[in-house]
Amino acid sequence: MALNTTIIKTRLASVPWGQKDDEARNIIMKGATSMELKSLDAEGVLRLYEALALLYPRYYSADDRAAMERLGKDTQFQPVTKTPDFGVDLIKKARPSQPTIQSQLTPGLVTRIYAAENKRLSWYERIGFDGSSIGRGQLTQLAYTEVKKPKHFKTALETCLTQVYLPRMLGIYAVDEDGRRFDMKTYKVNIPAHYAQILLSRPLEDFVVAAYLAVRIINATKAGRSPKDAARFAVALYHGMRKMVRTAQIAASDDINWTPVEAELLKQGFTDEVAYVNEVVK
Repeated sequence: MALNTTIIKTRLASVPWGQKDDEARNIIMKGATSMELKSLDAEGVLRLYEALALLYPRYYSADDRAAMERLGKDTQFQPVTKTPDFGVDLIKKARPSQPTIQSQLTPGLVTRIYAAENKRLSWYERIGFDGSSIGRGQLTQLAYTEVKKPKHFKTALETCLTQVYLPRMLGIYAVDEDGRRFDMKTYKVNIPAHYAQILLSRPLEDFVVAAYLAVRIINATKAGRSPKDAARFAVALYHGMRKMVRTAQIAASDDINWTPVEAELLKQGFTDEVAYVNEVVK
């Protein structure tokens, strides 16, 4: 029978506490093929990690280290190297029935958000004094709270966190920073409570920025509105333009199309706000 989490759980439970690292080494080094290790889900990998790294947290034998190295090399959980592509792909996979997300949410949209926000940082933000909005995408805690809601992208966020955290743990044989990254009772990733914690990892920040753009795109998608216009309205609201956009829609007698709203915004003097949208949405 192919190795899986159930087999790992059973085998580790069948030996005394002090022999669990021996059994984990036997599973990894003597029984499992590379393909079997690659097929393991996060729980299976975490159970093996736990037996190797947490049983004696201050001591690793050469055999334990060799087993951990093989687990890290062969598992499906490898370091994220291509970002923001990774996060954008996760979001698209989470919303396959949303054509506007599929066509408008791109890695380029995320990087252009960063460029537009960086261009508009105040001098005190540039020297490290942030307000309520932080990071390259200048998001707030409220925006992060929206992203991690179950109706939005909580599940995709958990996938992203696992993919970022687990390779790091396997690579440095760390004791999981006092158990904050994963709950080793449920073998599930812990979602950080604060957005500032997300900023410690570029792939995680890229994911959250892309996810919040996706929330805005979904909300901006409506009958009769083109996908490109949905992206423009989404970016405008991302930039905090809700009140001015609504006023412009009323003045233009059009709540579907961007062009008349843009004309009204320019008429009202919001030239930089319009420029921001046009810099981001191409």
